[in-house]
Amino acid sequence: MECYSDIHIYGAPLPPQLIARVFGVKKLVDYPKDHPHFYDWMNKTFKEILDEYFRDEDLKTLISSLVSYLGVDPYNVSAASALTACISYYLYGGYFPRKGAQNFVENLSKVIERYGGRVLTNHRVDKIVIENREARGVVARGRIYRSSIVVSNVNAKTTFLELVGRENLDKDFIDYVENLKMFPSCFMLFIGVDLDLSGYPILIKNLDEGYEVVINSNADSLLAPRGMNSITVMTSASYTDFPDRETKEYREKKIEKTREILQKIEKIIPGISNHIVVIDAATPKTFERYTSMPEGAIYAFDQSIHTHRPYFKTPIRGLYLVGASTFPGGGIEAAIISGTICANDISGWRLK
Repeated sequence: MECYSDIHIYGAPLPPQLIARVFGVKKLVDYPKDHPHFYDWMNKTFKEILDEYFRDEDLKTLISSLVSYLGVDPYNVSAASALTACISYYLYGGYFPRKGAQNFVENLSKVIERYGGRVLTNHRVDKIVIENREARGVVARGRIYRSSIVVSNVNAKTTFLELVGRENLDKDFIDYVENLKMFPSCFMLFIGVDLDLSGYPILIKNLDEGYEVVINSNADSLLAPRGMNSITVMTSASYTDFPDRETKEYREKKIEKTREILQKIEKIIPGISNHIVVIDAATPKTFERYTSMPEGAIYAFDQSIHTHRPYFKTPIRGLYLVGASTFPGGGIEAAIISGTICANDISGWRLK
């Protein structure tokens, strides 16, 4: 595809504006000619593209089913985002890291350590040290870790408004960050059952009732003991629907929501409630607690075509953004692309 045609040069697909900043205006001028289809998709919504190629509304709905992963309807998501984040699954399929997402993280940590780095867990950063509008390190657990380069994977609102501090930023930039709309959150169930589910598909998506069931152990048998199955259930949820954590009302709301979801799952997996060995639930407040993501937003900022995510280079010299807050957005692949862009910039874009 055209969006990946230059990946051997840049290491990741780049938007035109970033190509211009890194490689000069001529590259931007040539972009529409070199990427005619993708450039067209970047300036239209997914609904506009569907209307160009299809007439049947039911077919359009079916093709758009995966766009729900972006949290935006086809009328408001850019066609380019839908192409790279969803439609590519129709062409090449989707892949799952063996032994689960945690194994993916652990292998990344091993690579960092192999090349002399250190991975510190339980070291929440309390402050980014700023001197004369330049990054000078971070403070974590009462200790200062000095560095002229700081890469933040924390949400941009948390990074700037809490860790950097308003006193180090211009008012216009603060207003811009404060006005960024957060992405919706979700409610999730993690269930272990002593039930044979081998006859079920890995993914069961109910578009009418707005939830999906993933039978993880049907994708990877290592994710559950023999004779057991691991299930994840996800449905949309509002941050404001849940009271403050550690309150009686919060616990009651979690139980109520769990029962509601289990009743729905019973329709597709009869008797599942009688075979639950272990169950846990995560609310928007859970995601906020463990990721420092405002409102528990699972993809950071709103993913609509109208959202202008912060640039990966920040107003603070030496401070970079990676992850869902910056280009290209939320999701594992998108976060890795942002990290690749940042790494190339730090190392001087040494092109092969």
